[in-house]
Amino acid sequence: MKRAIKIVGGGIAGLALANKLSTENIKVEVYEKRKYPFHRVCGEFVCGASDKILEDLGIISCFKDSIRIKSMAWFLCNDLVFEQELPTTALGISRFLLDSKLADSARNAGAIIHHGTGFRGQDHSGIVWARGKQISRQNDWIGLSAHFENINLERLEMYCGSRGYLGISPIENNRVNVTGLFKKSTFRKFSGINLLLAYLNFNNCDDVFKRLNKGRYVDNSFTAITGFSFGQQRNNGFSIGDNSLSIPPFSGNGMSMALEAAAQASKYLIKYSNKRISWDEACRRHARYEKESFRLRMGVSTCLHPFLFSPFGLSTMRVLSRIGFLPVTRLYHALR
Repeated sequence: MKRAIKIVGGGIAGLALANKLSTENIKVEVYEKRKYPFHRVCGEFVCGASDKILEDLGIISCFKDSIRIKSMAWFLCNDLVFEQELPTTALGISRFLLDSKLADSARNAGAIIHHGTGFRGQDHSGIVWARGKQISRQNDWIGLSAHFENINLERLEMYCGSRGYLGISPIENNRVNVTGLFKKSTFRKFSGINLLLAYLNFNNCDDVFKRLNKGRYVDNSFTAITGFSFGQQRNNGFSIGDNSLSIPPFSGNGMSMALEAAAQASKYLIKYSNKRISWDEACRRHARYEKESFRLRMGVSTCLHPFLFSPFGLSTMRVLSRIGFLPVTRLYHALR
């Protein structure tokens, strides 16, 4: 009899893993404290995970409604400094839609999905932690996301300012995802979507502010998260996705890393379930894989993150852009 697996957290990593394990006739239970569908703070931009990975996980059909994104542009506040075709086509799809599709696919494969209820157990053999970013109220970042309509956009756009950065990308139903990461400031009189717009103004992204105001905010799509950190997360046992490694969002690689990690984790968990390796060995192999496979992209992004928030970094980027030495293509490949 195969050993069962419980996955704590029903985000992209946990659900992708549940799909794969269920197709191997492994008993899988997923615990998600919120009820699907719901919005998340996420760039909703998959760039790096190949079709082969999606096929191996058994979830490629979940991306059939995604938007194919083929180009990108970088702005410093309001100034365009770089634009080019993406080396590989990216996929734009909201987590509101994708997570629901992944959950339905996992159920159809045989997984039991508990949503709207938290996991009350302790760490032990067969428990996979996929709860997303670990929260600490002492951190000074705030992430904000919302959807807009009536904004013509076919490419990924990134905006860097003095207090943070923002990404805009197309998703399904002729909508765009707007997600920003900012240094927290006190805006007591603002809440909801007005808080995001206030941060845009504070970040000197006037053109984006005007552009969004010409569009239409999608009701109830605003969401926020604060008190998180980047890099290696404090964890014990078997952890995947942001619960293990949280990469700064400007990299555009968070969702892809979650899918890559789920695909590789499934190999060790299948062996554990079939009683070919111990739980401790499965944990060790997965930790070694993440350390070796994600070392470069985590290192590059960790170094660049503070650079993008500094006046020196922004002025250096302007100079490099003017002389044609902005190494965007090299950085793109280093982050994947």
